[in-house]
Amino acid sequence: MKSSADAPVDDNLAFLLVTAARLLRGRLESALQGAELDISTSESRTLAMAQRLGAVRQAELAASLGIEPMSLVSHLDRLEKAGLIRRTADPNDRRSKLVLLTPAAQPQLKQIRKVLDDARRAAMHAFSTTELATFQVYLQRLCRDLMNDV
Repeated sequence: MKSSADAPVDDNLAFLLVTAARLLRGRLESALQGAELDISTSESRTLAMAQRLGAVRQAELAASLGIEPMSLVSHLDRLEKAGLIRRTADPNDRRSKLVLLTPAAQPQLKQIRKVLDDARRAAMHAFSTTELATFQVYLQRLCRDLMNDV
């Protein structure tokens, strides 16, 4: 049986970007599972974005993550059950809920960051710091352009 490393690589840029993202996500998921933190990369991303934004409406959090609000609900349910976030009524809009981190989220985020940083470093070991910085600038520009075209 051939491994995925033996599969031919398409030189189409869009295909390569999607493939690289899928493979990297798999590495990050494996790293989180290996660390036994009981959190997925999607949930860790949700937690990190909630930290970055502070008290934030669920709809705004979903938009910041680039996912549908209904998709976010399952992540929030698990994070709330784990005691890492809480949802409370928005005092300015009773139809909305605010997402807030609990004190238990801080040490969890610190562990998650270390695991993911180590996994990312291992995955990107073949690139110099300069190459990674340049690549990041290009990806940011691509993301910005794609978001503005919507």
